[in-house]
Amino acid sequence: MKTFLRSLWLLLFSLSAASAAVPGWSLKPENAHAQVHVYNDVPAEGKVRLLLDVIPNEGWKTYWRTPGDGGFRPVIEWHPQVETQWHWPRPVRFDSAGFSSVGYNQRVVFPLEITTDETQQLHGKLTLSLCSNLCVVNTFPLDIDLSAGASPDFADAWENAMTAVPPASGNMTVSSVTTDGDRLMVKITSADGWLRPDVFTDNPTGANLSPPQIAFAGVTLTARFNVSDKGGKPLDASRLQQLPLLVSNGTESQQLTADVTDSTSLWQIMAVALAGGLILNLMPCVLPVLGIKLASLMTLAQSSRRETRLRFMATAAGIIFSFLVLAAVMTGLRLSGAWIGWGFQFQSPWFIATMVVVTWLFCFSLAGLIELRLPSGLTTRLATAGGNGIGGSFLEGAFATLLATPCTAPFLGTAVTYALAAPLHQLWLIFFVLGLGMSLPWLAISIVPGVARWLPKPGPWMGKLRLVLVLLMLGSCLWLMSLLVKEWGARYVLIGGGVMVAFFLYRCAVAMPQHKENLRTLVFGVLFGAGLYAFLAPHPQAEKNSLLNWQPLSQAALSEALAAKKRVLVDITADWCLNCRVNEVLVLHRPEVVAALNRDDIVLLQGNWSKPSAEIEQFLSRYGASGIPFNAIFGPSTPQGHVLPSLLSKDELLTALAKANMATTPAFIKEKE
Repeated sequence: MKTFLRSLWLLLFSLSAASAAVPGWSLKPENAHAQVHVYNDVPAEGKVRLLLDVIPNEGWKTYWRTPGDGGFRPVIEWHPQVETQWHWPRPVRFDSAGFSSVGYNQRVVFPLEITTDETQQLHGKLTLSLCSNLCVVNTFPLDIDLSAGASPDFADAWENAMTAVPPASGNMTVSSVTTDGDRLMVKITSADGWLRPDVFTDNPTGANLSPPQIAFAGVTLTARFNVSDKGGKPLDASRLQQLPLLVSNGTESQQLTADVTDSTSLWQIMAVALAGGLILNLMPCVLPVLGIKLASLMTLAQSSRRETRLRFMATAAGIIFSFLVLAAVMTGLRLSGAWIGWGFQFQSPWFIATMVVVTWLFCFSLAGLIELRLPSGLTTRLATAGGNGIGGSFLEGAFATLLATPCTAPFLGTAVTYALAAPLHQLWLIFFVLGLGMSLPWLAISIVPGVARWLPKPGPWMGKLRLVLVLLMLGSCLWLMSLLVKEWGARYVLIGGGVMVAFFLYRCAVAMPQHKENLRTLVFGVLFGAGLYAFLAPHPQAEKNSLLNWQPLSQAALSEALAAKKRVLVDITADWCLNCRVNEVLVLHRPEVVAALNRDDIVLLQGNWSKPSAEIEQFLSRYGASGIPFNAIFGPSTPQGHVLPSLLSKDELLTALAKANMATTPAFIKEKE
């Protein structure tokens, strides 16, 4: 019924438009339903700027470039034909009787840029669609004498008119685009929150989009559209490519582009999550748990097939269980309205301190001094199902997951970003698949336990390997301790760390009588050295000057640099982010990259997320990032930012820098009449 009424309304509109166009229809100014004035600038470099000032009569309206359910946009027919670039001020939406149109019901000034070919006269005809209780078409002749010079105060009038045209950069960004059949969902973030938002779209070629259904909470707005073809039949939304958007938010507005080709289904995201969890095993920040993996492999040659299978299944269960715990934490934080990001728990010194204690205990376990087990009251069956080591294997998996969470691996960031914005049941499903992906190596060994036959037979090499594993885990413990220096001070960390290392060495001495004297001497040296440095060393020296001229990250600094037509590299890092250190050493500190980044037209902005920061969290959320490392490049041609992969490459960084300096005009605001 609605389609029939809409067709009838459009038919009546067409008849009224036809009546307005036939000879005898009065086009005298006193019978027009709007006043039109044109102001011009002096031609320069083959172009001239015009201001088309349209004042609809009371109760009348005209239309935006994509008018919706009624009318059509203003059109100018020039003689001879010239290229016209329209700049469209922010419109408003009109909803009535189930129809939705987009346009202007008050004075509106359209800035136009005309290619003139050095002509001194412009002749054309403006056609306006105007509607009230009925719709008419008015035409206005345009005869502009450019030889008379610029209209009075044109420069100021142009600047005022352009302030009403939404810019292509600002605080808003498209965080995700998803499709489901003929439905399209776009998520947009704004650091300023949302106040009376609306979203306007241009119809892609061969498609129509319904007025959006809008919902918003916190910094995230969700706009849902139904997509149909020109005949009104449902159209597969995934066939779309780019969708230009105009987003209004209170008095602010911004032009955006949604890349629909990047939209993914839940099944695709699950495949990405599986790959991301698997790759997480190879990331630099997972190196501290290498000792756990090698220790598990080392026991294979001495174990039965059944025990091997059970222990590796227990390790996989520990990994998946930890990911489900993370999902529960994320759910609680999201329901509370807080922003959440991957690895956020490392901002807590108490979490890091807990990890210090756990890695310290694993040093004892790897050295054969103690055996880690789960509390028997909680997991009796697990602890006794296949030997005393099952509980410890479960703990190994859980601990490996927690220690790996600062990493943002390839595919992992995509999956986590989708999960954090998805419905809660999808969040849990994606985190389960992430855990499944990370546990795949353990599950593979549990399925084929005969892999133990590929390992060397037990012998003296196992003692040497155990020593290497202990040193790896002890290094992990010391690295975690170093993260506490800024929070608790070097003195207390050194004293506590010295006592923990000394006690570990003392226990090793008790277990190895033949090395008792040497280890006792080492214990004394550790305690004496840590205490002496803690109490006698001067204040910590300032960090060495960086090879790069980093400035504190802020939205104001970014906007100021973009206004000055400069390129900007944004880097968000943290003390606990090992991948960030890898990026610094392997890419950012390479001589050719340093030379490129120290140019005068490049601004370097760095944010440190070692502690909670609302500004950094808003920035990450605005650009759809779930964690760090985060690197993005902005410039004249990329005002909305080009986000780089979590692990940088020199060539991709330098290419993005070069592309950011190519000034371009968005295609959707450039039209040829």
